[in-house]
Order: sequence, then structure tokens, then C-alpha cells
Amino acid sequence: MQSPTAVSELISVLTKLEQGDFASRWETAKQIPDFGEPAITFLVDLLQNNADDPELQWFVARILGEFNHADAVMALTQLLQEADDDDVAEIAAQMLAQIGPQSIDALATLLESSPARGLVVSALSQMQDAVIVPILIKAVADEDASVRLQVIETLGRFHDPQIIPVLLQGLADLSAQVRQVAIASISYRAHLFYEHDHDPVALIQPFLTDVDVQVCQGAALALGRLGTDTAAQALRMTASADNIPAPFKLTIIQALGQIGNDQSVRFLQKLWPHTTSALQVIDDEDLNLAEAIIKALTLHRQPELQGVSTQALIYCLHHHPGVDLTLNKTIASALGQLGDTTAIPELIRLLGIADMGVRLHAIAALKQISSELAYTKLQALAEDDTVEKDVRDGVAIALQEW
Repeated sequence: MQSPTAVSELISVLTKLEQGDFASRWETAKQIPDFGEPAITFLVDLLQNNADDPELQWFVARILGEFNHADAVMALTQLLQEADDDDVAEIAAQMLAQIGPQSIDALATLLESSPARGLVVSALSQMQDAVIVPILIKAVADEDASVRLQVIETLGRFHDPQIIPVLLQGLADLSAQVRQVAIASISYRAHLFYEHDHDPVALIQPFLTDVDVQVCQGAALALGRLGTDTAAQALRMTASADNIPAPFKLTIIQALGQIGNDQSVRFLQKLWPHTTSALQVIDDEDLNLAEAIIKALTLHRQPELQGVSTQALIYCLHHHPGVDLTLNKTIASALGQLGDTTAIPELIRLLGIADMGVRLHAIAALKQISSELAYTKLQALAEDDTVEKDVRDGVAIALQEW
């Protein structure tokens, strides 16, 4: 029980909170939790007697969130139901989430009756306790797509068989955003689906042809995360189809790069843009496609992929989709990143291109792969009269730059 002096001090501080401006309230609010649980009763009274002051209600709700107490939960629950101000309702939900498990029962009740279901779901979604799973499942068919979206996104965090039918239901949702989140959640919980005789690739692959291109892109990235041969095959088949939107094709390339195995590297090589004429100027779409493939080929640098990725880049270098020198520089840098010595002859060949930008990129890549080995080869070529003049000129520049 607090002393009369302490009660008097508390009342004085609460009076300052009630009558102050925003800055004063901000500083005063920091003092009130120090008075402990006896402050709760006074704070609840402030809430009930100041319904016409949403700013004060906001501060009081924020203070109540500091107390892990049933009375604080009850007051915040009532405020969430009755608040006319959106900011007040939102802070009430946030504070209930902050209080944690003690507020779960109250939030579960609100989820069945409150018009602020979105805020209730938001509060529940901030808790890591598995007890919220069956509670949120009840809201998976909510008429509000934003509520369904948050429910599925939250449930997707749990490794719980109860979420499987929920995520499957999300795949059939009329909302594209809900479908996209369900797809992503299945890919992140692939082991759970495999454990219960569901093939995530088979579930996600049909959405590569969804009516919404963002869902298609989400499906591609999900298959990239799954990383299986069947996932790579599905991506390659889709990318090879006619009339694929350019942004979607770029996402498929990113997903294949994410898989990072021999098969995905071969598929990336097959997607390299070709032209029928060596004099054709590369257009922006093909340039973006080519640069994305180069980037995808360098995502994984583990030894088992180094050789196959290097050979794929060399193939790309030999099958240029135009006369633009940008790709020569980009490929040279990529070969340097992979660090495979088999690329050294190709980089030396690039020194024969009479463009200083290409030559400098090739020199940098040679140094990155093996400065000593590359320098030895360059010295030998500099003394070889049978070497083409353009290459010899490039070699001379490289030796000067070493």
C-alpha cells in the first residue's frame, strides 16, 4: 500500500499529464510507471473521463502498456473497441501486443466481435507464442483481404501442421496479395509440407501463369528458394515461353541464380539473348536480360560451381547479342569475381579490343584471378611475334598497368 505522500505525488504527476501540452505530457509519461501498479486505477479513470481528448488517451494507453496486469489489459481492450481515433486504437493494440501472453485471451475475444479486427490481428502477429495459431486460423476467411493477408503472413512463421490447410486456402484466395504471401510461406515452410506429403513445387508451379504478374514473380522467387531440379525445370520452361513480360523474365533469371546448381547454370546459359547479326545493336531489353544472367551466374562462388559458371560466362562472351561493349566489361568483372584460372586466356583475348574501358576491366579481372600467373602469361605474349597486333598492344598496356 502506498503512503499518502506517494499517492499525493502520483496525483500531482497525473494532473500534469492531464493538463499539459504534448511536450509536457511526453516527459511526464516517463515518470508514471515508477509509481507501480497503483497507478493503473488512476490511469483507467483518466481514460474513462477524457474520451474527448484522444491525445491524452494515446499517452495513457502507452503508459498502461508498461504494466503486465489484468486491469491494464482490460482497459486497453475496451479502448481498442471503443476508440473513435485511429491512432488511439492503434496504440491500444500495440500495447496489448507489448504486454504479451496475458493479453492473448482478450485479443482472441476481440477477434470474434471487434470491427478493429485488423488491429487485433496486428497485435497477435507480434507475438511468437504458438498459442496464437488456432486463434488466427479462425480469421483466415475474414471478409477483409488485409486481415486475411496478415493472418496468412503470421501463420507462415510457425512450423505447425495446422497451418497447411490455411496456406493451401490462401493459394485460392481472390486477393493477389494473399496468394503471393501464401506462395512465399509455403516455400519457407517446405520441410513441413514435405513431411505431410505435399510437394511445394507442384503447389507453386501453377502460379507461374497467374493472372497477376506480381504473383507470377513471387512464385518464381519461391521456386528459387526451393532450389530443386524440378523447380529449375519449371522456371526454365516458363522463361522459354512466348510473350513473357520482361520484368517477369528477369525475376526468373534471379530465381535460377538463387538455385545455384549445374542445371540452373545450364538453363541460364540457354536464356542468353542471341542475335543473327554481329552488327546488330543490342536493345535495352536484351541488355537488361544479359546483365541479369551475368549477375545470376556469379551469385554462387563455391568451388563445385566455379568451373561450370565460368564456362557459361565464356559462352556468353563468345555469343554476344550485339556490338555494345558494355557486356564485355561486365563479363570480364564477373570472371574476375569467380576467380577461375581457365578464364585467363579469354580475358587476355579481351585485351585485344581497342577500348580502354574493356582493357582496364580485363586487367582488373586478371589481377583478381591470379596476379602472378597472369603476369607470367602476359610477359610471354609480349615476346611472341606471332600474337596479333591488337592483342599485343593490349598486353603492353596491361604490363604498364600491373
